[in-house]
Amino acid sequence: MVNKENGVEEPSYTLAYRFKKILVPIIPQPHAQQAIDVAIDLAQRYGSHITFLYVAKSRDDPLIKEIKNMLKKVDEIGIEYVFKTRVMEKGETPSSEIIKELSEERYDLVIMSTRGYYGVAALIYESTSITVAIAANTSVLILR
Repeated sequence: MVNKENGVEEPSYTLAYRFKKILVPIIPQPHAQQAIDVAIDLAQRYGSHITFLYVAKSRDDPLIKEIKNMLKKVDEIGIEYVFKTRVMEKGETPSSEIIKELSEERYDLVIMSTRGYYGVAALIYESTSITVAIAANTSVLILR
């Protein structure tokens, strides 16, 4: 199907069925906005349902408020979403909490942003996105 506004051919087939339920783990960093924007686009184009996940260090983590501020754009557009917070237990990591979420709920896609580490550097600096991509039971889209 050709988009009348820009003349670009856009997919109109199974993508809408493949990525109905999307998980977007987010942190209060500027690069996280990219993952939010991609999730918004999929929700607008294909009716995807979005769950934003923040992995907190404690129940009263002050960054939760900052995360909610990042989601104001989604509120303004009027897209419905779920916001979840998981609190890390002792010995857990953000990656392990994201993997737990994936095992407890069925998601069709995970969208994550990355700080830009790749290869050996990603392993040395314990990249959350790489760890999730390796262990996830579903498709993972990593944005640089």
